[in-house]
Amino acid sequence: MEYISVIKRAILFFPIVCLILSLPFLIYHYRKYGSITFLRFLLVFSFFFYLLCVYFLVILPLPSRADVLNYKGMYYNLKPFFVVPEIFMSGEVNVVKPESYVFLLNQRFLEPLFNILMTIPFGIYLRYYFKCSFFKTLFYSFLLSLFFELTQLTGLYFIYPRPYRLCDVNDLINNTTGGLIGYIIAPLFSFFLPNRDRIDDSSYERGRFVSVLRHGVALFIDYSFAGLIILLLLFLNMKCLNYVYFGILFFIFVLVPYFSSGYTFGKWLLRFKSISTGVNSSISFFRYFIKWIVLHVFIFNGWFFNCIFCDFVGISHVIGLTVYFCVLGLFLIYCFFCLVFNCEIIINKLLGIDSVSVIDIDDGEIYEV
Repeated sequence: MEYISVIKRAILFFPIVCLILSLPFLIYHYRKYGSITFLRFLLVFSFFFYLLCVYFLVILPLPSRADVLNYKGMYYNLKPFFVVPEIFMSGEVNVVKPESYVFLLNQRFLEPLFNILMTIPFGIYLRYYFKCSFFKTLFYSFLLSLFFELTQLTGLYFIYPRPYRLCDVNDLINNTTGGLIGYIIAPLFSFFLPNRDRIDDSSYERGRFVSVLRHGVALFIDYSFAGLIILLLLFLNMKCLNYVYFGILFFIFVLVPYFSSGYTFGKWLLRFKSISTGVNSSISFFRYFIKWIVLHVFIFNGWFFNCIFCDFVGISHVIGLTVYFCVLGLFLIYCFFCLVFNCEIIINKLLGIDSVSVIDIDDGEIYEV
């Protein structure tokens, strides 16, 4: 029942893990493949869920600090394979008496067995999805097990005054062995799973076209970059941040793409850029400026800009907001009838701007064009 409880807790914490890992996952796969397939998403995040379950099995249940202070047991055990002779020397198990084998079901035998079983999926993932060799699997399985043992030895990274679980060299051996067993039996499972190379080929093919989600992630990265600059300026007690904010957006979405041939920082990170849909592939400064006014001043930050503008010209905020929402409503109606749900793509269409992926394949290599 303890294992079921641990898995339930892992399920509760998994959405938080997904939120933390989603952006690095999206950046890495968009930069490498240009797209994300549902199957790849399922495989990678199932691996994250597996690691979370294993980690919780290692650290849970958490005792109170008062209980840990009263612990008198050993901190660590550096004697390997002591369980095997201990079982047979106890007299409970006799090789010539099969009926005595039932005593192998006690905790002293089952604990190392479960430690081996715990990391078998890790070896399967490494060989099937990450395409690791035997020695890489050995190395990574050892590192994973070492991480678990150091977690126990340090009392959950010194949160507790002393270890509340034994750091055991046998666990290190058993976990590493489990990873190697997973590597050996991985072909039995990969036979029923989609071919990894086909998943890559499908991702590369879809990556030639820039999806709405890819646009959105790049936009999120650019605005995060702008937010970091604002936080830095707040820390430095800089004045007039209202105007500085729009100046930063002007720099990111007008000057940077104009002088870098269609890239913003987010687009460069995800390996796509803006191009003109006309004969001339370069986009004029004026079109970048109009896009900045419409998209990043009026639509995304219209309420904020409206307050600044009303204060500047001396009119009521209510009048300004009424005009703003009327114009915005007309634009949203246009969005609805166009069946497009990404504002940047809409503005691009109006201004004759398109996006092109800079991922291409030649003899298995990825390069920018």
